[in-house]
Amino acid sequence: MLFHSWYFILFAVAVVGLYYAVPVGRENAWGGKFRRILILVASLYFYAVWRPEYLALILATIGVDYTMARFIERFGRSAGGPSEGLPGADVKANVKRRIALAVSLSFDLGLLFAFKYLGFFEETWNAIVAPWMGKPLDLPKLLLPMGISFYTFQSLSYVIDVYRGKIPACKSIANYALYVTFFPQLVAGPIERAPHLMPQLALEHRFDLGDLQAGMFRILQGFFKKAVLADHLGVFVDGVFNGVAAGHVSELSPVELILAGIFFTFQIYFDFSGYSDIAIGIARIFGVRLMENFNAPLLATSIYDFWKRWHISLTSWFREYVYFSLGGSRKGRPLAVVNVLIVFFLSGLWHGAAWTFVAWGVCHGVAYVLERPWRKLPVKHPWLGRIKTFALVVLFFTLFRAPDFGTWLNYIVGIFNFGPFEAYAHLESCGGTCAHSLFCVDNDAVHIPAALGVLVGLLIWGVRSLVTRGGTRGCVVGDEPGAWRWTWCLVYLLAIILLGRFSGQGFIYFQF
Repeated sequence: MLFHSWYFILFAVAVVGLYYAVPVGRENAWGGKFRRILILVASLYFYAVWRPEYLALILATIGVDYTMARFIERFGRSAGGPSEGLPGADVKANVKRRIALAVSLSFDLGLLFAFKYLGFFEETWNAIVAPWMGKPLDLPKLLLPMGISFYTFQSLSYVIDVYRGKIPACKSIANYALYVTFFPQLVAGPIERAPHLMPQLALEHRFDLGDLQAGMFRILQGFFKKAVLADHLGVFVDGVFNGVAAGHVSELSPVELILAGIFFTFQIYFDFSGYSDIAIGIARIFGVRLMENFNAPLLATSIYDFWKRWHISLTSWFREYVYFSLGGSRKGRPLAVVNVLIVFFLSGLWHGAAWTFVAWGVCHGVAYVLERPWRKLPVKHPWLGRIKTFALVVLFFTLFRAPDFGTWLNYIVGIFNFGPFEAYAHLESCGGTCAHSLFCVDNDAVHIPAALGVLVGLLIWGVRSLVTRGGTRGCVVGDEPGAWRWTWCLVYLLAIILLGRFSGQGFIYFQF
């Protein structure tokens, strides 16, 4: 069920209406339970609309992790209790706790490997190992469940937090299932932590007009980013990268190729942050505050700064549950560098089962490590850092967009194939011979709706960013006084109605 569809809008309105139609309070003790069950059923339905049979996977994850967390707590680890290995800790109980944690990790990561990485493993084996051993693999082809990387990490973080004694194990499996499946952020995050989200879902929220307004404004901004900016930018990006993949890179000028890389960087930012805006907005209407997932990442002054601003929930997840678990920087600089590279390798692999994604993550990791001396220098002109970082981010995102290394290498070679600028020639000779150009989409010299949507959308977004001076507040409609707030609301709404592209294209991060 796509967020930017009438079906979802009607679904969300119906769920919100039913949610607040049920009274809560001391005189209606059943009301809070009914509301939680309502949201749980709605969340399961939201996921089942995609493929009902894959609902069994998320229910299995919930059942295993809920049970293992209860076992972990039962075997001697309660919130605030003695740490493992200290006097008074039972050795057998600690062994059982480790086994329970291992079962949870093995089950969750095993499902993730089977459905997301099995084909990748087969392809790599047949390309590298099979020619030497003469034993190619022919493994079953499984469809990737939507959002499996997100809900798996969210569920895993809960089990690990229970094991570490940060939170008590949830007593109600229904409440835990709601934490894992809460539909606004189920398929593409933000990846929430149990200490932040669970207490909010347990509260009996009363209708709040301020929450409704703030949520609606945030949803409008998300729709604006997706329908007006991301999908229109995608028209040009797809034209260029599809042309390169089809072997038509010689028809494209270096300027067009560079612009396609820049456009994709903006496309994926607007697409993913647009989804996060909608998710945060819907949750806000229910009285739930999800964590911010972006903080003006394209204004970052370094790769280190970029990852503090981009996909914040995933970055913090890897830092807390992988980097610190590996030892962080406590065991010396060399090991810290290795740990950083491992984290970025896994981050790239998390994003997709392809070596281009792994290379994208490793490139970020290498840049992260190499620029450390730069970060220690007193920088008088932060825009130099912003320009350098933006150039690196664009270059790395071309790896993210390319379907394979061959396409990416052709793209890079095309950039350095300097010759006379041919953009105007493309515009003039587009009658049917140049369907793979940034300026020539679907045999039209200029795709007018897409070009208009991009230009007007970027103008609105730029003015908005300047007015609010960027940052997280620059991403949130509704912080200003009433007149300004409603003005921006009207601007976004008109832009969506007049310029929005509603082609049924899903959010980019749905594939992860």
